[in-house]
Amino acid sequence: MRRHNQHIMELADSNLSKDALTQPAINFDKADIKKMIRQTQNEYNDLYVARFDSNDSNDVFKISQSYDEYLNDFIDDYLKKFYSIREIAKIHFHQEMTLGYCIDECIALLHRKFENHQDKDSMVTVDSNGKMI
Repeated sequence: MRRHNQHIMELADSNLSKDALTQPAINFDKADIKKMIRQTQNEYNDLYVARFDSNDSNDVFKISQSYDEYLNDFIDDYLKKFYSIREIAKIHFHQEMTLGYCIDECIALLHRKFENHQDKDSMVTVDSNGKMI
């Protein structure tokens, strides 16, 4: 289980430019933002994901895809909502959304997908045999 606010530590440990993180996210290409989000996450060649509700009576989960594929899809889906996320951030913070906020929110939402199993379509990480890690 991830520690509370680990998303902040992942962002801090990513070695992304502190100057860039304070710039408006709108100034960056979505492909560059995706690369930066990916930079905050480790690559896991032997890690897979499964829906939380897909386990059978032996606690084996039905693998849906590799973690790295899931991460790419998750980031793509997040960035498709870029402009609505930007507008919400402007309403809450009364300023333009920074790159740091954009990346941090994506990481936090990713963590929530694996931590809060009351959410619809929550996920678990599993090994190649479908056993939860």
